[in-house]
Amino acid sequence: MEGGFRSIMHLSYRDYRSVPEELRATGKDEIDEIYLKENLIVSLPDWFFVEMTHLRFLCLAGNMIESIPGQIGRLECLETLDLSENALHRLPPTVGMLKRLNKLLLNGNCLTHLPAEIGHLRKLEVLEVRKNRLTNIPIQLSGCVALEDLLVDDNLGLVSIPTPLFNLPALTYVSAEGCNLFQLPFFINTSTLRFVRVFSHNHCLTHCPLALKRFAQHDYVAVEERLQRIRNPSCYRQVQCRAVPYRLNLPGELSQLSDRGDASVRPNSLLEETLRTLARSGLRLELLEQLRLPECLTHPLLHGPVAYCASVPCGKEIFSAAVLALVQRRDYALNFVLSVLFCSKLCADRWFQYNCDRYVELPWEVVA
Repeated sequence: MEGGFRSIMHLSYRDYRSVPEELRATGKDEIDEIYLKENLIVSLPDWFFVEMTHLRFLCLAGNMIESIPGQIGRLECLETLDLSENALHRLPPTVGMLKRLNKLLLNGNCLTHLPAEIGHLRKLEVLEVRKNRLTNIPIQLSGCVALEDLLVDDNLGLVSIPTPLFNLPALTYVSAEGCNLFQLPFFINTSTLRFVRVFSHNHCLTHCPLALKRFAQHDYVAVEERLQRIRNPSCYRQVQCRAVPYRLNLPGELSQLSDRGDASVRPNSLLEETLRTLARSGLRLELLEQLRLPECLTHPLLHGPVAYCASVPCGKEIFSAAVLALVQRRDYALNFVLSVLFCSKLCADRWFQYNCDRYVELPWEVVA
């Protein structure tokens, strides 16, 4: 026990099979931090959530905990929660009640999903969920407006990360290596995002959106090996480009993909214009559920636009229709084809007018 008015309990590496009762007799209201790392604890007792409500830091890493009781929500003063290297299969929705939480560490568990309520953690700055079994990341995580670090490496079932997460206002670091990502976002928060690690050991990525070009890393996997690993799920739009021997995966939401050389490019539909208008109105996620809009409106608004027009200063939202350009740099060749989306043929032509000296345009066609 250390400190003046507050206490730090160091109880790690002692082979405890349960949370020690001695915590109850040690001036529980004064305990600020508890370290119970690398023990044999399998569960948390009910009294812990009643008598440890003043707790600010809790480390239970390296135990044998399979589930966390819903009572975890009672620890309302908690700022750091480390549950790494346990056997967790799920988190209770009440984790969203930890309003002061700024660091949540869940590495090395068996989690297949995260509760939607995690989006209520407005002060969360660090979320680490590496080496789990995640198949998706809830869109509600975009409610964590203070999030700076998002680490989801080595989740082999994870095929995509919601685009709104790459645009959180404070996000600095995203790492999702060793997953099974099929595509990457077409726009990111360029004002704060400094480190993006998504290219290593994500062998199903087929192209690099231009917005992520500065983070792209060379891929030394042989073409023959890549061809064996590339997958083209039916939920994605598929494009064939002559520059690569495999199909490219694009967002399935893009029901209308056009080439800028196509003279029959139509103006945006009424649905597209409606989605843009509603998106700009700043509808909150919880309000969307109350409005009971048709799914063709609710789903795109919940997940946000697929991209913004790459032509400056246009920047219009793109939901379901886009002009696609596939390009390569003239001065050097990345292993990924670079992809760019525009809201119209006019914007695409304008962009190429200013960038034709840097990029070579590649022909492509939609796979039926």
